[in-house]
Amino acid sequence: MRVLIQLAAVLAIAPALTAQAPLGHTMMPVPASVALTPGRLRLDSSITVALVNYRDPRLERAITRAVTRLELRLGVPLPRQYGSDRNASLVIDVAGQGFATPDLAEDESYELNVTANQATLVAATVVGAVRGLETLLQLQDADSHGWYLQGAEIRDTPRFRWRGLLLDVSRHFEDTDVIKHLLDGMAMVKLNVFHWHLSDDQGFRVESRIYPRLQQFGSDSMYYTQDQLREIVTYAADRGIRVVPEFDVPGHSSAWFVGYPHLAAGAGPFAIARTWGTFEPTMDPTRESTYQFLDAFIGEISTLFPDQYWHVGGDEVDPKQWRESATIQAYMRDHGIANEVALHTAFNRRLVAIVQQHGRIPVGWDEIFQPDLPTSAVIQSWRSSTALAASAKAGFRGILSAPYYIDHMKPASDFYLPDPIPANTDLTPEQQALVLGGEACMWGEYVVTETLASRIWPRLATIAERFWSPGSVVDIADMYRRLDVTSRRLSEVGLRHEEHVVRAVRHLGGDSTALFESLLDYIRPQDFGGSGRTQPVPHTRLIDAAVADPRATWNMSDRARRAAAGDAAAAASLRNDFTRMAGLQARLAAIQNELPAAGDAAAVAGALRQLGQIGGQALDFIARKQPPSAAWQASTDSTLAEVRRRSGRDGYGGLRPVPFDAVGVLVDAAKGLPSPRH
Repeated sequence: MRVLIQLAAVLAIAPALTAQAPLGHTMMPVPASVALTPGRLRLDSSITVALVNYRDPRLERAITRAVTRLELRLGVPLPRQYGSDRNASLVIDVAGQGFATPDLAEDESYELNVTANQATLVAATVVGAVRGLETLLQLQDADSHGWYLQGAEIRDTPRFRWRGLLLDVSRHFEDTDVIKHLLDGMAMVKLNVFHWHLSDDQGFRVESRIYPRLQQFGSDSMYYTQDQLREIVTYAADRGIRVVPEFDVPGHSSAWFVGYPHLAAGAGPFAIARTWGTFEPTMDPTRESTYQFLDAFIGEISTLFPDQYWHVGGDEVDPKQWRESATIQAYMRDHGIANEVALHTAFNRRLVAIVQQHGRIPVGWDEIFQPDLPTSAVIQSWRSSTALAASAKAGFRGILSAPYYIDHMKPASDFYLPDPIPANTDLTPEQQALVLGGEACMWGEYVVTETLASRIWPRLATIAERFWSPGSVVDIADMYRRLDVTSRRLSEVGLRHEEHVVRAVRHLGGDSTALFESLLDYIRPQDFGGSGRTQPVPHTRLIDAAVADPRATWNMSDRARRAAAGDAAAAASLRNDFTRMAGLQARLAAIQNELPAAGDAAAVAGALRQLGQIGGQALDFIARKQPPSAAWQASTDSTLAEVRRRSGRDGYGGLRPVPFDAVGVLVDAAKGLPSPRH
């Protein structure tokens, strides 16, 4: 799969960013326009809610969800009856329904005003009100007098219309409760597209009644019934989220062929793939029966997904079976098809026409973009922002995913700055308008239900901010400050990412769980952060317990920069970290014969010991304003080079020491100290 390819430089990021003052609030994503005011609307059991214009059951359900979360925070019962008195504590004024089914053209804007006497939410549509209610909940705070809503004047609208998350359930299946929790989290951070990757080589996850062998032979009995699909679509729509299904063809389609081998270009027998990568089985684009099958399938399943868009996949097609088939090669000669790329495009033209006949707009990955493809198709760029720009220049609408592969275990800061339309874009205004937005991608090779939330959250919230908020919102330090609060808020809807490390180490550490928790404060997984290389492997090793961006080290590099500049508090905080890091290896060695996880941790704990010692020594030099000796510098450079080298793939058993960059900042600062004059 595409996740096996390391992404190159995916976007041009804005030039060097200057430090910015904290925003003074904890909202995420940041609204388009915010003015905090002195008033504080007190919250207690006496608050009232009124709908003064349009109302419908969807709006009332949204209000009830918000009231329920507020009630849990306050610890007091709140009203569930919503009147029409304009003097109520919270007045919600919605002009109309908007689209009955979530739509790309939905007006999601709203205005929110909070004073000491009243909060007023005004929106053109129900979805706009849903977005505004999330912001209202983010204004809730407390002081010595109790709970309140912070006074504010907010005018808000999203920057991009398409703000999505792809979830791959073909490699590892996720049940409907998991999907619902995910949708609740998406709604909290104002994402509006759930891209559901429902078929691949490792599984076909949808019930088809006209082609039942798809799920009977291609799913290991793990698939969504048609009733469950409708249930998820309805649940998402209630939260203003569109559901876009993806059925990947003509490659990544082994699971189709287990039940229907006649679709394949090569000879069977076929089996569900149990490993990861790109596989040879590919649909035969030269048989009319292939298109008849797809036509009937899309006709059936599209009735379950009312969204206008249908994702056809189209990526990573292995042409081997096409090249080896005498029949296909003869077809290409007879029809003047020059090569396999042209054959794929011919297939896509037929497929696009079928999708459009069923009233849907086709979306596909980069590979479907060819000059003779109809520009009615939407291109989703997974390879680079350059590919997105190229398709926009050719007149195609596009979605950017290349910088947002959250199955890669990188920190939130790596995902935060890349932009679907970077500041230095060379696209014209007309071409920029073709960029619909972006999608984060969570591919399923290395995640299971137990680890999924920890791999998505809270990092996804930073990408959601990039898609919603003004492009000028780029302060990483302030992002982390607000992400800390946002992460805890996400737990309100049943997401268990905050508990992941504690739960995981209970299975690993016996009576030493606190030791493993301390270790996991300073390490993160390399690459995709999973222990399994095949589908059946359980993800219960130390690498599965680690998270991509441990909270304890979110601001470590920032503290190092402040310590290098003379900030005594930052230096003291770092010394505590370095002391903890330096002592972990010996503590793990004492239990290594009792717990296998301690053995898994030994190598990376050794690196942490070295980094802790070097970091502490660098702080000493900085405190004394004394440059280190040439011998110390040479030894340190050698040690850091070795740690960097081993931090590559599997160098520390798939784990990476997070403090490396912070220690590097201190070492560079120590080296730069002026020599004393004699």
